[in-house]
Amino acid sequence: MGLQRYDFNAENLEFVERKPLLGWPILVGLSVLGLGVIVVTAIVISTSFQDGQLAAENQSLRNQLSGYQLEISDLSDELSDISIRDRELYRVIMGADPIPEGVSQVGVGGTDPYSRFDGLSESAARLLRQNTEKLGELERRIKLQSISFEYLEEQARDRPEMWLQTPSIMPTTTGRISSIKGMRLHPILRYKRQHNGVDIAVPKNTPVYATANGVVERIGYEARGYGHYIVLNHPKAGYRTLYAHLNMAPPLSRGTTVVRGEQIGLSGNSGLSVAPHVHYEVQNQNGTPLTPRDFFMLGMSPQDYQQLLEEYSKVGHLPSLD
Repeated sequence: MGLQRYDFNAENLEFVERKPLLGWPILVGLSVLGLGVIVVTAIVISTSFQDGQLAAENQSLRNQLSGYQLEISDLSDELSDISIRDRELYRVIMGADPIPEGVSQVGVGGTDPYSRFDGLSESAARLLRQNTEKLGELERRIKLQSISFEYLEEQARDRPEMWLQTPSIMPTTTGRISSIKGMRLHPILRYKRQHNGVDIAVPKNTPVYATANGVVERIGYEARGYGHYIVLNHPKAGYRTLYAHLNMAPPLSRGTTVVRGEQIGLSGNSGLSVAPHVHYEVQNQNGTPLTPRDFFMLGMSPQDYQQLLEEYSKVGHLPSLD
């Protein structure tokens, strides 16, 4: 039994038992409850503030991702313009083949590169996937364009030498064209056969000149054919030139470098030939004969080339000299 407490009543001159204060536990409970509410409210307010801050930060990040998407799109457009100039200008000037469409549109394979975004919200994951995909595409296109520019740079460095190695002058400074490329009656064999070059009628021992920079590839003699002849290779331009029926073997050796306009021999009447002349051919690297007339114009004035065409028209039906 709990200890009883008494208070003295001076008016009645007696002790009165003190009654317990029933509201005190309630007050304590209310105080504790109030304190708890304050704490919880503070926590809720703090959490709400943090959630709001995170939401604001997330929205800011989404806005940045959207901005990056626009920048990536602008870069893609600029790269497309560069690719068009590469295809329609630079490669045309350099005479280079365009990049195959299948190569320029190459994709990527392997594992899913976007699986790391699976745990994010749908909107954030979508933006990240789109940006990552476009960045990957840009990276591949930039690498391809870099390779293309390196190739074109190499072509540009070789361009001056290519022009120097392109046949562009007559092999003699005098004489007239007496026969051209095509089916011709052979003056000795007396039947028609393919004539793969032009015959330039000149006196014996007329200087013969290289029509382009090149390297001596072959010097030979054919009694029943070209007689004394020399073949020059022009690898940068993709051509070979042949000079035949020379008076004697040229004083050169295989591998000797020559330049356009350099004397490489003297005209003659060697081999299967009926008169002094120079038989001249232009071939591609596979040995296929080309039309020499198409190369003479590079070193002629329009008036001289027109005169050459008139000579061609006059001798088109005449037999060859070899």
